[in-house]
Amino acid sequence: MPESTIPSCNHLLSQMEVIEISDIPSIELYMDQVTTLMEAKLSVYKRNEDDKILTKTMINNYAKAKLFPPPKKKKYGRSHVLLLILIYHLKSVLSINDIYTLLLPINEALEQDEQAPLLYDVYNAFLDIQKTLKTTTAENPLAIETVLQQIQKNRTDENAAILSVLSWALLANSAKRVAEFHLDTRFPKTGKK
Repeated sequence: MPESTIPSCNHLLSQMEVIEISDIPSIELYMDQVTTLMEAKLSVYKRNEDDKILTKTMINNYAKAKLFPPPKKKKYGRSHVLLLILIYHLKSVLSINDIYTLLLPINEALEQDEQAPLLYDVYNAFLDIQKTLKTTTAENPLAIETVLQQIQKNRTDENAAILSVLSWALLANSAKRVAEFHLDTRFPKTGKK
């Protein structure tokens, strides 16, 4: 494909989906509903059409690894969905053990309060970071540091640390997405299985 017909990195980054808290149902969902919601909202991140965003097996494995509180009567609340979105963005960059460590303060807060302000604060800041990445130019990917400094103001060290890791994971995922796109568009898929 000629260079001029390949979308710019900015175009690819601008397609990143941002899931607002208001986009997540306030009622509890069954696992099938969770996977359907994630598939609908995050499909832009798929490299191939038949890739899965989140499967039942993945959710069960994350639950076993204690990356989020257990569902209640096989139903997942808004907190579960928020955590699953964060996990989705972290899983290609961090190990399950690292994700567990990162999310532990949030999960401990959820044990005390199902509407843990820490989770909502982190998720809202995560949205701000995503929105910034959507508009950051590929020539200046470190502009995220400026945003991160603003987001970290007036937050605890622990909260700021969580947001720092999330920011860099998002940046890494963005770079990975651009690299995969260029690989897929510039090289023949003859050897691909």
